[in-house]
Amino acid sequence: MHPRAIANVLGAVVAATGAAMLIPAAFSYLVADGHQAAFALPAAALLAGGAVFALSRGRSAYISIRDVFLMVVLGWISVAAAGSLPFLLSGLMSPVEAFFNSMAGFTTTGVSTVENAPPSLLLWRSMSQWVGGIGIVVLFVAVAPLVGFGAAQLYSAEAATPIVERLTPRIRDTAKVLAYVYATLTVGLAAALLLAGMGPFDAANHALTTVATGGYSTRPGSVAAFDSVAVEMVLVAGMILSGTNFALYFQAVRGRLREALTNAEYLAYLALILSATAIMTASLYAFDYQHSPLTALRLALFQSASLTTGTGFSTADWDSWDPLSQGLLMVLMAIGGCAGSTTGGIKVVRALLLSKNALQDAFRMVHPRAVTALKLGRKVVPERLRASLLGFFFVYVATLVAGTLLMALHQVPLGPAFGSAFACLNITGTAPGPAGDPAFYAGLPATAKLVLSLLMLLGRLELFTVLVILTPAFWRG
Repeated sequence: MHPRAIANVLGAVVAATGAAMLIPAAFSYLVADGHQAAFALPAAALLAGGAVFALSRGRSAYISIRDVFLMVVLGWISVAAAGSLPFLLSGLMSPVEAFFNSMAGFTTTGVSTVENAPPSLLLWRSMSQWVGGIGIVVLFVAVAPLVGFGAAQLYSAEAATPIVERLTPRIRDTAKVLAYVYATLTVGLAAALLLAGMGPFDAANHALTTVATGGYSTRPGSVAAFDSVAVEMVLVAGMILSGTNFALYFQAVRGRLREALTNAEYLAYLALILSATAIMTASLYAFDYQHSPLTALRLALFQSASLTTGTGFSTADWDSWDPLSQGLLMVLMAIGGCAGSTTGGIKVVRALLLSKNALQDAFRMVHPRAVTALKLGRKVVPERLRASLLGFFFVYVATLVAGTLLMALHQVPLGPAFGSAFACLNITGTAPGPAGDPAFYAGLPATAKLVLSLLMLLGRLELFTVLVILTPAFWRG
């Protein structure tokens, strides 16, 4: 391993986090909420300390794959730790609680232990989700020339998607394309929310957290507090666009619009949201006589888009919905959005390929001599990828079970134990029952918050990037 190179990268990321804190520090001064020092002091310390490590010249001609995994995992942990300082210095949270909230922000999980917070801290929460949504990898790629190695391995380790496609020949250019798409969506959504009637502060924060599919809101009642059809429809569009594979936007701009619109995963993603909306609309209207058909459609569409993408915005108390609707929302949260987006869950492409694989196995039982290829659209999926999909699904279920049992070990009842593990592993930030309530998380012991923080990290980096460093083989040699 090469500790100096790892320190270079971590220093650069920590320094960038300190630089980002200057924005809420200035905002706190403008609105006079009394928390300027909670941002300015850690910003100065992180900039100075991070710069020392980032600019130290300890270049290595070779960076191993083990170095790459450590850079990614330690990078996320370092950013969450650095980002927790304003929460801690504000006096609102203990150290573990501050780290938990910071990890929830940067991983775009969106769980919180507080209902209300000063405006500058609300802005910092939203910014942390926006940065975490595009991935700390963009910062890695930006500083790669400074620390002396290529960024391709970092991109692959952080992305961890089933089928990784480069948009451009150079990985640094790929990161620029992704950042441009991300920024364009953010600015466009903020403008649309302003036109829909939101104030500037609310519009900016909700644009940041919608594009990140993170779900932090400036209001304790989430989006329901605005009670605006226009706002809800803008956010539905924003969430669906943000849950789409960003590579498809690049294809569309380069004149391959038809190819982007007929992408197999994209079509399955839209079909998933629309079919769930239709079923829930009928179910809400049939079982809850307080809803008209249009109201049922409005509620079902918003919750379907929000929970498929893992954003977690809410316009209704869906804990009180009928069991069928609640069950469908749980399925949507587990599946998630498209690979190559900011969403959580197992991703639509994996669910699509796993279902096709199951159908093929059933076909082969009837026709044992048949030779069938697993395809995604017109592409044949390699056998190695088929095996990795099955491995991922097993590890996903095993991690969810282990997380539930660890929460139960803290004397959390089984239902909330599963709900909290489910919400954090799928980075949705919500689940039926107490797991959607900040008071529930605030009341957990410190060790339970650390367990959930680990589940958030596992969900954000899609399991294997984190789990690989826990294996004995990783540390041998």
